[in-house]
Formats: sequence, C-alpha cells, structure tokens
Amino acid sequence: MKSANIFSFLFVLGLLASSCIEHEVIPPPVNTVDLNCNFIGFVNGTQVEFTQNVEGYKAEVANSEDINPSPAFSFKTYGTKISSFYNPQAIRIKFGTLDWDASANSQPTVTMFNNWLINNAGIPISFSDLGANGIEVEYTDNNGVTWLSRETDPGQDANFQIQEQASDNTGDYSIFSCDFTCKVWRINPQTNLEESLDITNAKFTSWFKR
Repeated sequence: MKSANIFSFLFVLGLLASSCIEHEVIPPPVNTVDLNCNFIGFVNGTQVEFTQNVEGYKAEVANSEDINPSPAFSFKTYGTKISSFYNPQAIRIKFGTLDWDASANSQPTVTMFNNWLINNAGIPISFSDLGANGIEVEYTDNNGVTWLSRETDPGQDANFQIQEQASDNTGDYSIFSCDFTCKVWRINPQTNLEESLDITNAKFTSWFKR
C-alpha cells in the first residue's frame, strides 16, 4: 500500500513537471521585399558604376509631394537616389507626378501607385524639370558637384521597366529599371558659364516607395 502511494505521488509530480515545460513559439515568417540598386552608364565617355553594398552604395527614398485641398488635385513625385556615405558620386531619378484627391486618401493607394507606374512602363518618357511631368536626372560628380538634366535638351530618352511590385512591413515598393540618355548641367562658379556632361547608355535599377 505504501509503495502504491509513492508511485501515485511520483506520477502526479511528473504530470506537474511536464505541464510547466515552456513550448517553443515559432514566429510567423516575415515577408521582406528584396531591395537592390545598381547604376551603370557612361559620363562623358567614362564608365561609371554604383552597386549596392559596394563601397557603401545603397538606394534611398527621394519623394516629394504637394498637398492641395479638394477639389484641386494633390501631386506626388517619386524619387530614388543611389549614394554612398564614403563617396561623393551619386545619381538620383525623380519621376512624377501622380495626381490624386487628398480629401479621399491622405496618400495615393497601393492600387493607384502600382497602376500609375505600370501605365508608364515600356513607353518613352519625356524629361521634365523637377520631375513634374516626366523624369529628372541629378548626377553628383566625384567633387560633390551636382549636375541636373533639363527638359529642353533634344535627343533625350528614357524608358521604365517594372520588375516587381511588392509590400512588406516597411512599405509598398515598385522595383524598376530605367534606361536613359541625357545631358546634365551646372553653372561654373568661377566663370559663371553653363557646363554640361553627357550621360549615355545608362541603366538605373532601383525602387520607388509609395
């Protein structure tokens, strides 16, 4: 009888111990958009290339917007810049504008964002100052001097291709490549004269964030 009581006690003790074991909680998988960037092209005949994670290069958001009260439309220009903390050379593309009613949505919806970019893919895109009605290219040379494209230059062309549109917990993205040829300009501070550089056979691969 005494051994039966001991057995019962040990059995109950075992049940209590097993109930105290913490079960591993496996978190759900995190959906992450693979954001990469690259630029390659010729600047005045010299090949220039920026690649993500090489010499510190990465892409960053360069969006701007103009919010207006309804019934006037608001305007959003999407931008992305490939730059490095370690090097002054950089390049940026601005593309706009997406027009929407800010009284209905504080920002363009994902559908608006995706459709607007898809509708502008695969067709010639004009150059436009500030990216107001097309694209603007800003190039920063190895001296940190900024050069800008102009909408009035002849012989320029640009074409977008959408590679992927996806979202994760950091936002909504449209991953694209853009082939273009253009001139970029600056005012020489010593001579006060305009100077230009030719960017040719350029491919800019990056992403816009909604």
